[in-house]
Amino acid sequence: MREVSEQIDLRGIPCPRNTAKALMFLEALDDDMISLIIIDDGEPLNNFLESLELETGYRIEAKEQQGNFWNLYILKEGP
Repeated sequence: MREVSEQIDLRGIPCPRNTAKALMFLEALDDDMISLIIIDDGEPLNNFLESLELETGYRIEAKEQQGNFWNLYILKEGP
């Protein structure tokens, strides 16, 4: 996997604010960048993943559970 370009830590931020912040963060990235999103397990993770499925141009490269949160490595795909 390529190097992470940007990251955002959303632990402790309640739904749906965490999903909105994550999607705005991803939108601001340049194409072909890998980002790291750190998000709480459970509802926050599930809501974000459901929302990401509705978006086009993003692909989850890797997921790592770290106790009660997840590291999500997401590629913003270019045209």
